[in-house]
Amino acid sequence: MCGRKREPETDCQQLTGQTLPADVVLSRCPVGRSDTDRVTLTGVTVQGRLNLSQQHLAHGLLFRDCHFDDGVDLRGAVCEELIQFVGCELNDLHADNIIARKGFSVVDCQLRRVSFASAQITEDLRLSKSRLSHEVDHVALHGPNMVIEKSLRLDETWITGEVRIPFSHVGQDLDLRSAHLDNGAGLALDATSVIVGGQLRGDDGFTARGEIRLCWGRMSSISFRAAELHKPGGVALRADSIHVSLGCYLDQGLTASGTVRLVGAQIDGELACTASTFTSASGAAIEAERLVAKDVYLDRGFRADGVVRLVGAQLARQLTCTGGHFENPAGDALDLTGITCTGSVYLNQDPQHEQCFHAHGRVQMCGASIGESLVCSSGLFEFPGGVALDADGLNAVGDVRLNQGFRAVGRVRLSRATIGRQLDCGASSFVSTENPALDLTGLVGHGDVLLTSGFRAAGQVRMRDADVSRDVDLSTAHLEGTGTKVFDAFGLRVGGTFTFQLAQPPKAEVDVRFADVRRLNDSPSSWPTRQTSMEGLTYQSVSNIPCSGRIEILQGTKAFSLQPYRQLGKVYREASKTKEEREVLIAGLRDYRNRGKLKWPQRMWNLFLEHTVGYGYRLWRPFVIALALVVLNFPIYHTAEHHNLMESVGAKESQEHHNVKHCPTDFPCFNPLAYSIQLFIPVSNLHEVDKWVPDATRGWWSTFLLGWTWLMIIIGWLLAAALGAGLSQAVRRQ
Repeated sequence: MCGRKREPETDCQQLTGQTLPADVVLSRCPVGRSDTDRVTLTGVTVQGRLNLSQQHLAHGLLFRDCHFDDGVDLRGAVCEELIQFVGCELNDLHADNIIARKGFSVVDCQLRRVSFASAQITEDLRLSKSRLSHEVDHVALHGPNMVIEKSLRLDETWITGEVRIPFSHVGQDLDLRSAHLDNGAGLALDATSVIVGGQLRGDDGFTARGEIRLCWGRMSSISFRAAELHKPGGVALRADSIHVSLGCYLDQGLTASGTVRLVGAQIDGELACTASTFTSASGAAIEAERLVAKDVYLDRGFRADGVVRLVGAQLARQLTCTGGHFENPAGDALDLTGITCTGSVYLNQDPQHEQCFHAHGRVQMCGASIGESLVCSSGLFEFPGGVALDADGLNAVGDVRLNQGFRAVGRVRLSRATIGRQLDCGASSFVSTENPALDLTGLVGHGDVLLTSGFRAAGQVRMRDADVSRDVDLSTAHLEGTGTKVFDAFGLRVGGTFTFQLAQPPKAEVDVRFADVRRLNDSPSSWPTRQTSMEGLTYQSVSNIPCSGRIEILQGTKAFSLQPYRQLGKVYREASKTKEEREVLIAGLRDYRNRGKLKWPQRMWNLFLEHTVGYGYRLWRPFVIALALVVLNFPIYHTAEHHNLMESVGAKESQEHHNVKHCPTDFPCFNPLAYSIQLFIPVSNLHEVDKWVPDATRGWWSTFLLGWTWLMIIIGWLLAAALGAGLSQAVRRQ
């Protein structure tokens, strides 16, 4: 049995150009009938609401150039074929809960409000080249919980009012190319928790006035290339906790007036903001705390007016800010606190386009962890009066390069940082009105620290308690600070060579107290006179400066200490330079007398020891002095003997003769040579000095002789004391 033959298409030509009530249109046009493939309605003005709700439409619908006074109602309809509106004017299009098995298309239409809440569309939902002109702060497109198996297309569409599609599922692309969304200060697009199987495309001149909200969404990629996002004083793009499987592209000239938020976002590919401009009057231009991505590009023409915040971000490969400009002079310009980057971080100049990385505001990198290198070559960091680059606690496995024209106006902090290879600050400039200009306190460097090739610091360089496994090199460095200290290396530890050969003498104190270096390679002009502190400095070898030059350096220290002299003497002794060791240690004891806190008796004793035993290094001197005096005294006492000026002491009074010419019985005779010798050997007993004394009753000559004898005895005791002290010092040194 054969059924009725279906008409291939009904175009309702008899209705063209007419103005009819909606129920008349439904009665005269086969809408809802199952005996046709498509119903086409052209140029008709429909009065009232065209109600197709809950209809089962087995055929397609094509409304071309039609005008609907009160809109079209397709709520709950089941459409087996494609529904199309082309060039139409509608007040409202309600299609909540519609089931469209072949798609739904609105092209080049004028509408006020569209609703597709909970719609299920097997093919595309297309609202292209149309204009939705609702009021600002009202919903123009209402589409929560939609399920669209292919694409949602809003390309080249102008929408005034909010586009609301939260919790919707789009199987392929969400196409916003060349679209214009305007909702004033409200939400321009609410796509909260939307799932897009393909791309979200907002390229080719897309503009939005109001917030774009993509929080908790999932999609393969986001692209707003060359787009304009406007919400001054608020959030222009809010994509917190979004999950993107490929990449997020906010580049190629994108302009965002308002904060771009990517807090907690997970991007399995790259976040690209190359050559784009982000401006925020509220402070944060980009807020991307806890971002997870492979690469982040804020480079080559990138500009941010407001802080860019990547606190706690985790990057699998690299962060590139080459040639980027970060502007926030009142606070943080770039905040990378706690960032983890497996590759390198580039805050440097673009060598191809000669665009300099420029941060006008503080750059924060406290606690950052970098798997390879931190490259700031030729970068400009400006934060006058504050910390221009704060990398306290940084951990970099590779190099840290602040070189090749790097400039910092404001302090640079790398305190407690750990650097796996070199810290290179060659040919760089650090200028700070507050000290220190460069702070390396507690730095742990497993390679070299290079402050070379014209390195310049207008402010203090601080390396207190730093631990460097290899070399610290200040060759041709310019330390131009004028404060209390120009170089503070208290407690510095250097496993290799500490090269301190400045381009010019510093004008403030150099402090290397309690530093420990393997080899000291310095120049005399690098140590400022009376402004060098060296107490506790230790080293195993020194550069080839003459011993006299070394002594001048030590004598020019700010405060006296014997330790630097003893340290230098030890190095000379281990190098078998005995003469230099002796000269240094004698110079140290002489400097002790001149600058040590000694009372005048101690100073006199120090002076006496220097000229008698040479502080224990010239123990032969007392013997020479004694021998000279013995030679001098022998003719004196020989003359006294012949002039009968000596009298015996302790002889028996019954004996008649008590002078040198007639020796008493059982009493030692006077011997001028023995007498002269015993005067200078107090502990010896030659039975001369204690038995014979000058007779002071024989006139002025005998009185002088008595005084001379006492003087010689005192000199003898002093020489003995000096010899004893010298021997004691020699024993202690051994």
